[in-house]
Amino acid sequence: MLKFNKKLIYKIPIYLIFLIFVFTLFEIISFDNKYINKRSITIDVNNIRNPQIKKLVRTIDNVGGNIYFNLSKEKKKEFYEINKKKYESLPKEILVKAQKENLTLSNKKNKENLNSWKRSHGNQTSNKFSSLKQINSENVNLLDVVWTYKFSKKGVVPGNAIFFEDKVYVSTPGKSLIALGAEKGEKIWETPTEGKAAVRGLMIHKNKNIYFCDQKNLNSINSKDGKFNLNFGKKGKIKLKHKCQTTPVIIDQDIIIATFEPGIEVYDLSSGKIKWKFYLKKKTNDFFRYGGKRFDYSGGNPWGGISADIDRKIVYITTGNAGRFYEGTSRPGKNKYSNSVIALDIFSRKVLWEFQEIEHDIWNYDIASPPILTSITRNGKKIDVVVAPTKFGNTLVLDRLNGKSLFDYKKVKVPLSDLPGEKTAFYQKKFVLPETFSKQYFKKGDITDLSPESTKYVEEKIKDASYGFFTPNSINKKNIVFKGGAQWMGASIDNTTGTMYVNSSDIPSFLWLEKIDKKNSYYRYSSNFEIIKDQYGYPGSKPPWGNLTSIDLTNGKINWTIPFGEYEKLTKKNIPITGTVNFGGVAATAGNLVFATGTVDNKVRAYRATDGEELWSYKMKYLGSSPPTIFKYKNDQYLLIVSTGSSTIKAQFPDQTEFGDIIYAFKLKK
Repeated sequence: MLKFNKKLIYKIPIYLIFLIFVFTLFEIISFDNKYINKRSITIDVNNIRNPQIKKLVRTIDNVGGNIYFNLSKEKKKEFYEINKKKYESLPKEILVKAQKENLTLSNKKNKENLNSWKRSHGNQTSNKFSSLKQINSENVNLLDVVWTYKFSKKGVVPGNAIFFEDKVYVSTPGKSLIALGAEKGEKIWETPTEGKAAVRGLMIHKNKNIYFCDQKNLNSINSKDGKFNLNFGKKGKIKLKHKCQTTPVIIDQDIIIATFEPGIEVYDLSSGKIKWKFYLKKKTNDFFRYGGKRFDYSGGNPWGGISADIDRKIVYITTGNAGRFYEGTSRPGKNKYSNSVIALDIFSRKVLWEFQEIEHDIWNYDIASPPILTSITRNGKKIDVVVAPTKFGNTLVLDRLNGKSLFDYKKVKVPLSDLPGEKTAFYQKKFVLPETFSKQYFKKGDITDLSPESTKYVEEKIKDASYGFFTPNSINKKNIVFKGGAQWMGASIDNTTGTMYVNSSDIPSFLWLEKIDKKNSYYRYSSNFEIIKDQYGYPGSKPPWGNLTSIDLTNGKINWTIPFGEYEKLTKKNIPITGTVNFGGVAATAGNLVFATGTVDNKVRAYRATDGEELWSYKMKYLGSSPPTIFKYKNDQYLLIVSTGSSTIKAQFPDQTEFGDIIYAFKLKK
């Protein structure tokens, strides 16, 4: 008969606790000596990869923090008290004058897209403008489908396809990258990837290797045969600690990516060896813990894209909102580097400047699209600038080297939040110029006028809601905001004229919060979001619900704006074109054309660039899911559209779109 060692039995729980402690310590401590603005050793719950361990640590941390908070009268006062006297003493508006002196004279090296489309969004300046004009406003009506390609499965492909030499390269709805023949669209190779390939794009270098992130890895693939470049990283891959889905940029022998840490990482182009990293957050000791919770340093991710000034060796980054979308009680302050355009000097490894559009964002107005590098005219001189169209409908036009706005703007005092612990910014920026290309805040006059019945239906729906210019979200009532503006697809800019073309949506939505009663919850409030619709499922605001806009960046004035997209059922009722929610993108050309897609009527359209008149359209099977790609092969100009639907529109308007599996290539009829 076996005898049990009672002492050993008593020690087992102690051993288990010790092992869990050691494992947790191993998980929570991270060592990385490649950061230039962050400690090599960090102790942070966000370092933990194991979800059970993370939950345990957060629970312990939260309980301890709450006890500390409840025992400290000083901390409670700090959390609940708002300096209303200071707020009331401040002026209603502060004018910030445009930068007029010490502007960056153009080096006349803005990149143009000629026969190729080597990087998603065209090139490393992300201007999505083609210098080709074989297809033009006089003959665009002769465009016809020359080939189609069908993926093996349905699913959204948002990344902009690229073209080089004789092949088109694009990600698939599955986890792979494919190469297609430019002339006939036949598949030449397909390479499986570990994660979803090139969600926001890919690029090909002059060394003929393709570079892209698959969210888990930075990959290098030979463009000829689709095989991984064995000299790069570990068999063609670099395992990333943080998610990456944006298109890389390359400056000399540096390949640069943006990650969801959030951060910028720089690797050697030949070997894939890490050189250095930059952390896109600024931690301070002022807010180590706030209201019993650990300060929320999450968010601010550069998920929309990055661009590069190759000659000046500067990377330009746009960033998302900080922390949780609709409440910021665990992240007081302006939340530096979030909702911003940032210029990072790769040579000196320093931030040159940063321009924050929205402070302490609680409306999900992140800058979603990549910044565009171009030039505009000031006092008869060409000035190099970076342009960022935003979700809030602004067009930020900033000097390339100092980050100052080339247009005046006002800092307008906005309402304070009544949510316990929510300390919203006292001021937000309001631009007069460039003129806004989408509605910025809801007003009572914006209620749909589609029919008297629809008006009454929506009036009843929103009767108790709040709305206004940066009105804070609340647990007491729903708040109405417009969702749309410029999404991740961004805009197209003609460098020669300084004209920007951008698609946008104006869709009203409810935002509201609910208190979480769970005692030791890591968060205080849950966030809620709902599209406001009439009884027929159409947006609850006055049309147009989607627009295509041309803006003169020199003077900031709108050249023209037109409804983008059509509901045929409404047109048949003699209702003027309403435009639709859209999520595809635009690409303009030197042929006096703007190609645009992404509307729920599944069309790709061509507009005359000078006045916005629609000249041609083609109805595809599915919604165009990414910006058009334009290139030239064997003396023929091609227009390429990926038609696979939109997950965002599917979530908001499930009956108006579906996922697809087709690529369409167009050229002029012979």
